[in-house]
Amino acid sequence: MPTIRPFKGLRYNTSVVNEIKDVVAPPYDIIYDEWVDRLYERHPNNIVRLIKSKSESGDDDNNNKYTRARGDINAWIKDSILIHDEKPSIYVRSETYRVGGVTKTRFGFISLIKLEDFGKGVHPHEKTLSAPKVDRLNLITETKTNLSQIFSIYSDADNKIQDILLKVAENTPDADFTDEQEIGRKMWVLNDEAAIAELQSIMKDLEVIIADGHHRYETSLAYKKLMDSPDAGSDKPSDYVSMYFSNADDMGMTILPTHRKVGGLETFDEKKLFEDLKQDYDIISYDTTDLDEMLNLIKDDSERTNVFGIFTSNGYSVVKMKDPSSPKRLDVEVLHFDIIENMMGITPEDTAKGKYLHFCKSPDHAYDEVASGKDQVSFFMNAVVSDELFRVVLNGRRMPQKSTYFYPKTMSGLVMYKVDKESF
Repeated sequence: MPTIRPFKGLRYNTSVVNEIKDVVAPPYDIIYDEWVDRLYERHPNNIVRLIKSKSESGDDDNNNKYTRARGDINAWIKDSILIHDEKPSIYVRSETYRVGGVTKTRFGFISLIKLEDFGKGVHPHEKTLSAPKVDRLNLITETKTNLSQIFSIYSDADNKIQDILLKVAENTPDADFTDEQEIGRKMWVLNDEAAIAELQSIMKDLEVIIADGHHRYETSLAYKKLMDSPDAGSDKPSDYVSMYFSNADDMGMTILPTHRKVGGLETFDEKKLFEDLKQDYDIISYDTTDLDEMLNLIKDDSERTNVFGIFTSNGYSVVKMKDPSSPKRLDVEVLHFDIIENMMGITPEDTAKGKYLHFCKSPDHAYDEVASGKDQVSFFMNAVVSDELFRVVLNGRRMPQKSTYFYPKTMSGLVMYKVDKESF
C-alpha cells in the first residue's frame, strides 16, 4: 500500500520573488515553444528554465539544456532564490476553475511517496513512450530534484482525506494567485504532526492511480536503481518521489476527453470505413454544423454503450455500438483497437511515431483541421468516468495513450523535492 511522508520542500523565497505567479509554469509536456519563450521573458527565475530549458547551438555532452538546468538550480539555491522549508511538511493545494459554465474547486495535497513497482499500491493507467523517459532521466540525473509533481488520484467516497484538507484550508494560504488561464491557485504548508500522521494512516489503505506523469514515475524508478548501492542502506531520498494526490470521488474533479484526428493516411477510404462500421454500429448522419450539438448527441446512451462522433468533409455522424459488452468496454479501447487499428490499419508503431493519428484536447481544433482539409477524419469522444478508470486499471490493464485529460493541470514551481537527505 502507498507509503507517504512529509519533506522539507524547496520553494521560492518570497522575500526575493514577490509574485509567485511570475515564476511558476504548467507541466513541461504541455508547454509549447511559444509558451516557453513567454515564460523565459516573464521572469529570470521562472521554473521553465529548469523543467524545459532551451537547447542551444553547439550543445554537447558537457554543455546542454540539462547541465544548464543544473547550473541554474544550484545558483538559485546559493543565492537564496530557492530555500528549503524548516520543517518536514505536506503541501495542501486547491484549484478553482470554470468548466462547462460551472465553477469548481479541486483539493489535493503534495507529499513524497515511496517508489514501488507498478501494481504495489501505485498503478499506471496509460501506455508510455521511451523518448520522454530518457529526457526526464537526464534532467533528474543533473539537477537531482523533482521539479514537478506526478498527478495521482485515489478513491475516497467517505471524504476522510478531504475533511482534513478542508480544515487546513480554513487558514490563510501560503500561496494565493490566479494564473493566466484564470485558474485560482492556493497552497497551504501543513507541518502539524498529528494531521500528517492521520493522512499517512488513511493513505495506507488506498490504491493510487497515476493520472499525469507516468514518464516521471518510471524515470524515478530508473533513477532509484542508478542510485542503489549495497552500502546505501534503506529509506534513501532516491527511494521517494514527490506526488500530488486528489480524490477522484470529489465533485471538484474533472476528467475531460482527448479527441482524435487522422490525416495523411494514403489508404483512407471514408466509404469503406462507414461500411465496416455498419456491421456493429448504428450510424446516424446529421446536416448540422453545430459542434456543441454533436458533442451533446454523443452523450445520449453513453452509460450503456460505446458512442462516438465522427466528422469528415461530408459532415457529422454519430455511431453507437449495437450490442455492447456488459460492463461495456472503454470507449477509448474500442476506438483504438477496433476502429483505428483494425478498420483503418493504423498500427501501434505508427501511433508511437506520431504518424497519421494525432490527439487534441480542443474539439474545435479537431473540427477545424478536418474542415480545412488538413486532416481526413476526426473522432469525438466522451470522457472516461472515474468508476470506469478504477475498474479497468485495478484489473491490471493500461489504456491507450492520451485516454484522459485531468483538468486543470497542476502547476510546477510551488514546491520542489531536492532528492537528498536535507529534504528529510
